Amino acid sequence: MSADLRIRRDADTRRIPLDATSWVELVDGFVAEPGAALAGLLDETSWQQAEVLRYDRYVPERRSVASLRADATPLLRQTGLHLESRFRVRFTGVAAILYRDGDDFQGLHSDRELRWLDDTLIAIVVLGERRPFALRPRARWDGAPDRSPPGALADDLILDPGHGDLLVMGGRCQQDWLHGVPRTADHVAPRISLTWRWTSRRGRPDTNPTYRDGRQFGDRARRPGIRTRPS
Repeated sequence: MSADLRIRRDADTRRIPLDATSWVELVDGFVAEPGAALAGLLDETSWQQAEVLRYDRYVPERRSVASLRADATPLLRQTGLHLESRFRVRFTGVAAILYRDGDDFQGLHSDRELRWLDDTLIAIVVLGERRPFALRPRARWDGAPDRSPPGALADDLILDPGHGDLLVMGGRCQQDWLHGVPRTADHVAPRISLTWRWTSRRGRPDTNPTYRDGRQFGDRARRPGIRTRPS
């Protein structure tokens, strides 16, 4: 393997059908040296604390975020080129999320900021400790009287990516499924997700407010739905 190659093009890929139009792929050991990649991002990234407007006050998210240039490192550049070659589309990126320990989490959601959800690709390189990655049919969430934790329902799918794996969600996954990283108190090591996104912009756009649009009900002047500060 070339000393400059930060990804493994020969890594095993398995595709899991979620339904007739949605799927998820898992590429085990996609990053050649995941420990070094994690350490570099932890040391060199300017992490931000995101705060979302909820009922007229800003609530901190339980994770840190950063936006990275697609060519900022060999790993990011090579991953972007690999994704474009594999799926024959141009991705946007790269969004980074840092889960400092098991108390940081991301609830079940879909990436509705893409707006056109009928045909999308969400690719995530996962560095650091393995943690559950949950997927649930949206219909079960919308119709359930209680918000059951991930893994509680029979048709939940729980994956366990980490240590340089690549996970890709495709098809109508963002329209018909939810995904998230639950709180896991027994995990103490950091985890970083690097995310690339693409949408075909076909079908009817989702024009409903997204999570990042915030919720404001008072009479004061309108404020941004999300803001960030140094983490």
